Amino acid sequence: MDRVKTGISGMDEMLNGGIPTGRHVALYGGPGSGKSSFCFEFLYQGAKMGEPGLYITLEETTEDIIDNMKNTFPLLTETSKLIEAKKLEIVKPEKLDLEDVANLLEDRITSNGIKRAVIDSSTMIRLSFQSEVEYRQTLFEFLSLLRNLDVTTITTVEATSARKEEMRFDIEQFVMDGIINLYNLDREDRRVRALEIFKMRGSDHSRDLVPFKVTPSGIKVYVGEKVF
Repeated sequence: MDRVKTGISGMDEMLNGGIPTGRHVALYGGPGSGKSSFCFEFLYQGAKMGEPGLYITLEETTEDIIDNMKNTFPLLTETSKLIEAKKLEIVKPEKLDLEDVANLLEDRITSNGIKRAVIDSSTMIRLSFQSEVEYRQTLFEFLSLLRNLDVTTITTVEATSARKEEMRFDIEQFVMDGIINLYNLDREDRRVRALEIFKMRGSDHSRDLVPFKVTPSGIKVYVGEKVF
């Protein structure tokens, strides 16, 4: 099976070599759980490996995303060069519309050879639908289109809480190929960031809950360590 290496320290070990090529993964977590940082590094590391990436932001501006990532990862010094070379592109569509997102992806795959994409976030798209039924139908159609495109995607899904015991699964978790959950866990008088690979269709993977940190040089996943 061909796999896309995330390049994130410890993550590919948990994924048994990486995300299966062409799969579509939901990154699920509450506010402050590290979703945007995870997604950015997935694209950054891919761009360094020669796989152009596209970050589709549906809430923050492209300038805000770039500034936030430069402040979060000051040691990832090639960011500006990768953006200038169009190996890493950050785009904000004019409308919260899955059809527009799909067209944007198809255009960039054709014109720039995009291999990795991030959609941040499905929650914003969901808010633009008047009914749950309409959103579900459109989401199924969108995923069917994605599966015909040569791209591996991560879509962020906003949870109402970053606490593990308060998380609830939604439609995105049932229809996506994979689910990676990010948590903020209480540990005595502090919070600990942790993740688990809840599902990765057709692929073996670690099922451990492990701690991770967002450091100036990138995300570190501490494989084999226990949260408590």
